[in-house]
Amino acid sequence: MSFSTDDRKLRGGNGNRFPIDPAAETGALLAEVVAEALKADFGTIPSHVKHLARLTGTNERTVHNWLLARNGPSGTALVVLMRHSDAVTEAVLALADRNEHSAAVRLMKMRSIVRTKALELVECLGPV
Repeated sequence: MSFSTDDRKLRGGNGNRFPIDPAAETGALLAEVVAEALKADFGTIPSHVKHLARLTGTNERTVHNWLLARNGPSGTALVVLMRHSDAVTEAVLALADRNEHSAAVRLMKMRSIVRTKALELVECLGPV
């Protein structure tokens, strides 16, 4: 029995190599940063996985993978998470080297808190 001439030709091992993907490192870093931020904001809630799954409209297993930093959220899920979590927003802005935006967000939040506390104080004092 002889080998067929139509068989696939095997190539040597010194072929072209794929370039290292810089986006792969960013994706892994995003998964870690988002996982830490989610644990900081939602880790104390008893059923935080179910809560996050309902917020984002994703599967609980997907949320569990986010929390273990196995993979990061999709773009739409990330936007929803940023809408509901200040820690995720600040982490993503820091990852994008947009620290000035993060500081502006914190300043606006503090102004809002001070404004509401001042209004509560004026209401407590009553008419003069």
